[in-house]
Amino acid sequence: MVDLATEYTRLQQTAQHTILRHPPRTLAAQLSQLAERAQAVTQADVYGRGELIEHLEQRVAHLLGKPAALFFPSGTMAQPLVLKIHSEQRENKPGVLLHPTSHMLLHEQNGLAELWQLEPYTVGGETQPIYCTDLEQLSSTQLASMGSLVLELPAREIGGQLPSWDDLRAQVRWAREQGLAVHFDGARLWHCPGYYQRSLAAIAGLADSVYVSLYKDIGGIAGAILAADQATIDRARIWQRRAGGNLYSYAPFILAAEQGLDDNLTQFERAVQYTQELVDVLCTQPELQRLIFTPNPPQAAMFHVTVPVTREALLARLVEYTRATGVVVLSAPRQTTANGEVCEISMGRAALQQTPEFWSKHWVAALKPLLER
Repeated sequence: MVDLATEYTRLQQTAQHTILRHPPRTLAAQLSQLAERAQAVTQADVYGRGELIEHLEQRVAHLLGKPAALFFPSGTMAQPLVLKIHSEQRENKPGVLLHPTSHMLLHEQNGLAELWQLEPYTVGGETQPIYCTDLEQLSSTQLASMGSLVLELPAREIGGQLPSWDDLRAQVRWAREQGLAVHFDGARLWHCPGYYQRSLAAIAGLADSVYVSLYKDIGGIAGAILAADQATIDRARIWQRRAGGNLYSYAPFILAAEQGLDDNLTQFERAVQYTQELVDVLCTQPELQRLIFTPNPPQAAMFHVTVPVTREALLARLVEYTRATGVVVLSAPRQTTANGEVCEISMGRAALQQTPEFWSKHWVAALKPLLER
């Protein structure tokens, strides 16, 4: 018997049209493109040094308005590592304030505590971003051991929600008054200029340190960048070596990240606007009224949609529809709730190749048979 999730993943990779992030391409095509790019490279990076890796680090540091940056194999290494440094810089205060749905809490096997000897504390509600009023409710006793505040921009597990610009600045001011470092979990920070109508540098400039992903929306193979002041990055380089993140060479990852920046960086502001337009069109369709969009309107180039059917029924229909049409309209469901199956839609160049009306037509065609049952 064919596993539906596995089959749907296979179909997504060969689809003619997809609403999800980047136009599909084979691994062979991606590596062939990188081989062409490598023709201009005289030497690979060696243990984190060399023109190839340093150019990428400087490029992203400039985009984020930071003095220095360091490439990491993953955000799972980069983020707790810099929080450890912030703790060291603040008399080894181990406390870290985080949203309840932070990746570091949900998906990293308690690494903050078990590996880095940090103490996570949640603040704010599970279905909305952290607001300054949430922080102001913390007592002096709770704050006594805190070393840093982590703000995820946008917050992935709640559909890409963001605080207002004024509230974000208020949170940063509050943290400064408490002597806390401010770290931005910016896995998807690339979306934020489209919402805040400010540059990446202006947004990242509020924080002491910023992490960005190089493979999600950028489309690289893997990797992340940590950006901060020079002293913090110098210290991060030492901790990176200790943690086993200073490999002999990251050349393919660097080339893929540079290509992804070239391909996608200029598309994000339009993608945020397009996502808002798309959800507005979808919400006007009578056949789709049972769907729940979170948030509505979207604040980033992503949103969650809850479909009131079972996981098996939804996957079976998505497989059937993609086989028949070559069109991917939804991601595989990522969460089961009392209201149905939650799918995460992350937008990019792939969706922008078609009009919102194109996607609306296919959503209706794909989901109407399920929603009418």
